[in-house]
Amino acid sequence: MHDNRRELEERICEMLAQGHSMAEICRRKDMPAESTVYKWLAEGGAFSERYAHAREQQADLYADEIIKIADDCPPTHEEIAKARVRIDARKWKAARLAPKKYGEKSELDMKSSDGSMTPPREVQMSKEDLQGALSEALKEITR
Repeated sequence: MHDNRRELEERICEMLAQGHSMAEICRRKDMPAESTVYKWLAEGGAFSERYAHAREQQADLYADEIIKIADDCPPTHEEIAKARVRIDARKWKAARLAPKKYGEKSELDMKSSDGSMTPPREVQMSKEDLQGALSEALKEITR
């Protein structure tokens, strides 16, 4: 790999971690086109790993920015509305960049309306009653 490519990859990852978008980075005259960067990423290898790490760092940066925006927001309706939009945008982006860390958590409801998913209740029986029930079940099976 050319030293220049390695340097470009490092700069791209640094800028991503600082919150710059790929489009913004690639618009710079000294940077490759977006299609070139995505081609490099498709090749896999060390750059793909560094890129993934940079995107995780970017998600952390957005999470940190959310706190700062909320803390620095003046208490006027207009400013609160603007801050809410900025916060929501960062939450959305952080969730896409690091879904396990910042994504919405969902819970699965295992209840059923007809009771078919309800676990069986515990039944108390004497030893004799159990033997009788097993004997009857065995007779039914062997018929």
